[in-house]
Amino acid sequence: MKVGEALPHIFNRSYPILEPRTQMLLAVSLLRFHQIDALPIGFKRLERKRYAVFGYSTLSKLLQTKPSEYGKFLERPCEIAALELSTIPATREVESLLRTFKASRFGFAWAEGKFEAGGFASLREVLMLYEKEIISTEMSVGDVASPIVSMDASTTLKEAINEMFDRRFRRMFVGGTNKVISDRKIIGYLFSSSRLSEVCAKPQTLLDANLGNLEAMNPEKVSAKSKIKDAASVMRGQIEECLVCEKGVLTPWDLVMKPWLEGKLEIRA
Repeated sequence: MKVGEALPHIFNRSYPILEPRTQMLLAVSLLRFHQIDALPIGFKRLERKRYAVFGYSTLSKLLQTKPSEYGKFLERPCEIAALELSTIPATREVESLLRTFKASRFGFAWAEGKFEAGGFASLREVLMLYEKEIISTEMSVGDVASPIVSMDASTTLKEAINEMFDRRFRRMFVGGTNKVISDRKIIGYLFSSSRLSEVCAKPQTLLDANLGNLEAMNPEKVSAKSKIKDAASVMRGQIEECLVCEKGVLTPWDLVMKPWLEGKLEIRA
């Protein structure tokens, strides 16, 4: 099964295309407004490379910025937070897409069609292939769950973001609760008008807020005995793409990549 055949809808989506010099404030505002993970950048370059601004690439760049420069960060061009996307032809097999995810440890790639401009192919999109019966596995939810990692509510956002990057996690549980904070939530909070107003006089305090200041979410629970196909259907309805079971936490990587890496994911020809 080819990527273009399995995920034809990704070529019909319109994304706001950012100019490289677009200010970070506008770029982050668009990410928040559209509740999406990435925005492509229209680089005018001879080489055929794709770039995009992500929530976590924005946080990564913010961590590299001196606290005294936080105020200027929002005025800088969004290209400073852009990441190069792996690109594959839409005529490649679905398994090639999974190999791309494995190589980059990144759940996004750009699929290019012969005539279409292309589109984001993500692990979130691959989840729907269970419902289409293009992919299948006999593994259960409990077989692929990851350990829950939590941090105290008093942890500063700077500490939390550093921990998330060190572990390559996009979500962190708040200690003593069943609630989770995602990079999406952190972006939404940090760059909200209320937070920016609070730190207007002292922008260097932007990341000093605690995890407890954010509105955490309660992930939906599924049984560890559930079929991965059923969990994938539930997860597709969750903005934060996160579920919990008796054995831990579940993300798109757990539901798709773990079965595939263990050679237990069947892909329809």
